[in-house]
Amino acid sequence: MSEIIEPGRFEDKAEFANVGYRILAFSIDFFIFWLIAMVFGIFFGEPHEDGIGFHFSGLPALGMFFIAFGLWPISEGITGQTIGKRIFNIKVVNTNYKPIGIGQAFGRFFLGIVDYMFLIGIIIALINKKNQRIGDMGANTIVVNAKKAYVQQRL
Repeated sequence: MSEIIEPGRFEDKAEFANVGYRILAFSIDFFIFWLIAMVFGIFFGEPHEDGIGFHFSGLPALGMFFIAFGLWPISEGITGQTIGKRIFNIKVVNTNYKPIGIGQAFGRFFLGIVDYMFLIGIIIALINKKNQRIGDMGANTIVVNAKKAYVQQRL
């Protein structure tokens, strides 16, 4: 259970997540998504003409859409973590160091599309003192070390 700390004392208690751990956590999450997509493709997809990968349409495509939302914004909105973030003990919180909600998680997710184009999110996170990517800045979130974070409970 998260400890409640007086407002204004969060900043000196939290440690921002390392960009390298964030990249590794995303890589794990993406690998899990890719693995699920391959299994889905074997059973429900149509192989591409070149024999590499699968094409989804109809209900299988809708299923993959919901799996993507379950792996990223829904899990982050409920727990602040994806599977990869849990492995590396990092957590998404808002800029007031409170747990994020589903709305902020979806904001991060959709702005992540911009982040992953030309790897601009990594560059922005490396030059930002809070290691925030564009999705974090737009959604007013930060990623912190979960072991050292003092996250205020929802009241």
